[in-house]
Amino acid sequence: MTSKKTAFFVLPKKIWGLLLFAFIVRILIFILFQPWNELVVQKQILQFDALGYHNLALCIKNNFTFCGDAFRTPGYPFFVSIIYAIFGSQPFTAIFVQIFLNLLSIILLYKTGTELFSEKAGFIAAVLFSIDLHHTIFIYYILTETIYTTVFLAALLFYVKAIKTSNFKFFILTGLIYGISTLIRPISQYYIAGIFLFTLLWYFKEWKNGIKFSVMLMTAYFVAVAPWCLRNYSEYGHFALSNIKGYNLLFWNASYYESKRLKQPIDSVNANFKTELQKMGWRADSNPFDKEKYDGEVANKIIKAHFSDYLKTHLTGTVKIHLSVGTQSLTEVLHIPAKKFSEEEKYNNGVLALVKKFFAEKTIYEILLGLFVAVFLAVVYFFAGIGIWRMVKEKQTLLMLFLLGSAGYFALISGIISYARYRLPSMPFYILLASVGIVWWLNRKKPLDTSH
Repeated sequence: MTSKKTAFFVLPKKIWGLLLFAFIVRILIFILFQPWNELVVQKQILQFDALGYHNLALCIKNNFTFCGDAFRTPGYPFFVSIIYAIFGSQPFTAIFVQIFLNLLSIILLYKTGTELFSEKAGFIAAVLFSIDLHHTIFIYYILTETIYTTVFLAALLFYVKAIKTSNFKFFILTGLIYGISTLIRPISQYYIAGIFLFTLLWYFKEWKNGIKFSVMLMTAYFVAVAPWCLRNYSEYGHFALSNIKGYNLLFWNASYYESKRLKQPIDSVNANFKTELQKMGWRADSNPFDKEKYDGEVANKIIKAHFSDYLKTHLTGTVKIHLSVGTQSLTEVLHIPAKKFSEEEKYNNGVLALVKKFFAEKTIYEILLGLFVAVFLAVVYFFAGIGIWRMVKEKQTLLMLFLLGSAGYFALISGIISYARYRLPSMPFYILLASVGIVWWLNRKKPLDTSH
């Protein structure tokens, strides 16, 4: 058993060299960011979602309660609370630990690429992931991105092992770990249905095994998420993960769509929503799942009334997610002078208009960072396209559709809001596809081995 555990960390020297390089870069950014500085903590770190996660972590640490919250799932606050309990209740302690989670993600992607394709493909995937600026920069936020990526990639690795070996143990571990990822970010709660379907398709010729493995995986997933759903049922009468869905649908999807459609500031649109909600019976002290119901009703009324136009806007947002260079988060952490665009400027302009605006108004530092990100994305997408072509040619179409469909799922579900942050769950899948394309590109002129 011990040898199996240690085997995971038996890595070639080039991977240890990559990890050392990645570690040095991340430590230098940590020092530059100064997350122990009280001004940085108050002005940059503990803002918006991060402040909520921080306060929930303190609730768990100090009182072992979730402060009556049904909006968040417990995975990330629980993780932060453990770090706070061991090292002290300062955000920089959690950020420092997140550096090592990110390094673990590099190993996991290397292992996954090696299992799926080849050792060379695994190494290329690890290199690409290690230089992804946004996966690096979100280490320094008290947000779910870093731990979610690590846990999700662990589930992906076990799933690849499961379908390669048809081992019961790996299917159980896959379901449990995907469940944990859902408790970190509820965005995974629909992804598991895709895993269920893909498992049935993978074992199409052995359909009895497909059903058995799929049911086993889903049972393990349910075991992981059910205790939290039971907590919400016990306290609020709803067997559900959280009440975040209705809020996001109204104050993100519908809000940004209405801002663009009516040419009004987002704050004004949200104020009108709140007035309408109160007329419907929404109260701040109401059952959180009742409030979610009201949120969903208002959002669905708007979306259904303008469905074709909303769908177009939603798909445009998905394209923008793929293209966003996201320099704001980069410049904040690196303390680089920046020109911020308003929410309306970012979401009410088309792609070409934003590109022109970016080069006309951004600082030289932002432009250079943006160009680096743009080149990185261009390389990944270009070679991912080649990887897709090669996998089809090599009769790996089903596996290709799994990787591409997984990337598309996360981009599509993020919807209208084109933050680079929302691209992060998709990137490991594009990187894996790109690694296939790059391996083929490097080997394309080598003579065929005819010795066998």
